[in-house]
Amino acid sequence: MTKGSFYWHFGSLKGLIEASLRRWEEIDRAALEAVARVEDPQMRLTALFVQAMESRNAHALYVALAGSAVPEAATILRRIFDRRLKFLVESYRQLGLDPLSAREQALLAYTAYVGALHLRRQRVRGLCAEKDLGAYVAHAVRTLIPTARGPRGRRRVDRLRNRRLTDERGQRDRP
Repeated sequence: MTKGSFYWHFGSLKGLIEASLRRWEEIDRAALEAVARVEDPQMRLTALFVQAMESRNAHALYVALAGSAVPEAATILRRIFDRRLKFLVESYRQLGLDPLSAREQALLAYTAYVGALHLRRQRVRGLCAEKDLGAYVAHAVRTLIPTARGPRGRRRVDRLRNRRLTDERGQRDRP
C-alpha cells in the first residue's frame, strides 16, 4: 500500500489503529455469537474454550494490546472482556450455579485463559505443540466446567455452591 493510498483509506495512523481495533472487536463478537448458538451450556463452554485457544492471531493481538497506552485499545479490550465475562456468567448460571458462584467461576475461567495466552506467547512447554494444547484444553474443560447432568455432575455443582457458602461464613473445608 502506498502512503497516499494509506491516507485515502485511514487518514492517519490513529485511524488505522481504530479501524483495526473495531474489526477485531467485530470478529470477536461474531465468534462469540457462533458459540452462543450451542444450546447445551456445558457444550457451549467447551466450544468457547476450544475456539478461544485456537485463535492464535487474536492471542498475539490481545497480549500486545493488554499493556497498550492507546486509550482506544483499552476501551475495546474492556468491551471484549465485559462481553465474554457476561457470556461465561450466563452459561455457568444455566449450569445451575448461583449468581455469585457463576461470576467467580467465570472470572476463574477467564483468568486461566488470559494466563494461558501470556504463557503461550512465552513459548512455555505444554502449551505450544498442538498435542499439548489439546491436552491443556481438555484439562481446562474438565476442571473449569461443572456438569449439571446426573448425580455426579450435580454433586460437582453442589460442591461449588457449598464452597461459596462456606467461604462466605469465613470457614474453609480442608480435606
